[in-house]
Amino acid sequence: MTKLSDSQRVILSAAAQHEMGIARAPKTLPAAARNAVFRSLIKSNLLTEINAPREHVGLGWRQDEDGTWIVARITDEGLRAIGIDPNEGDAVAGEPDCSGIEGSVPETAPTGADDAAEGNAPAEAAEPAHNAPTPAPRASLRGAATAVLAAWDASPAQHATDNPLSRAIEGLRAALAGKPPRAARKPGTPRKPRDGTKQETVLAMLRREEGATIAQICEATGWQQHTVRGFFAGLKKRQGIEVQVLERVRQVGPNKEGARGSYTVYHLPA
Repeated sequence: MTKLSDSQRVILSAAAQHEMGIARAPKTLPAAARNAVFRSLIKSNLLTEINAPREHVGLGWRQDEDGTWIVARITDEGLRAIGIDPNEGDAVAGEPDCSGIEGSVPETAPTGADDAAEGNAPAEAAEPAHNAPTPAPRASLRGAATAVLAAWDASPAQHATDNPLSRAIEGLRAALAGKPPRAARKPGTPRKPRDGTKQETVLAMLRREEGATIAQICEATGWQQHTVRGFFAGLKKRQGIEVQVLERVRQVGPNKEGARGSYTVYHLPA
């Protein structure tokens, strides 16, 4: 398993608990140290960069040459590095434990000199030299529920059926019986988007025979144009899926709307 510093472990743990897997650093970590840790995690393929979704622009850690905010999202390798199996259920939401780096970073905010030093910060600046102990592998929710039922069945309390706890146990048993276990995902296989998400909506629009324009996708999802283009780039980079150009419409010339009326139709093979 990858050896992590306290700062790296805290940042990856926070990302694993975010709804989109976006990483954020503790407020007590100076800007230069934060940027050095992020670069180190991205270089190790534990985080990957994407254009910041509109609702999470505040988590951007840098801007590209066009001024677009970039966020870092945890990868499957990053999840495995903190003992989480990416094939199991979603990580339990909650605030990460940042106590591991409280004593290793200053409490005061960094001065403007931090920004100037950002480009020259060492790969592991302001991080403690020792490594945190490796946590035990995270059990799946189904496995934990099954263990609870086994313990209940082995207990004399199971005979006292007329109480709220026993009724809750029976409800849990019925829920597990009605939901088949999730099949394990093969290593290297792209993760299938969950039903009802914005990503699934975009993929469905692109697979239509008539395809979709960026404006149509923005209207359907509430994303900005740069977010849509970043999603296209991410499909190609992480899953090898290249969005094709179905048609380019140029509104240039007499009685035309001009460049603002021009658009491109994108498409994905069904």
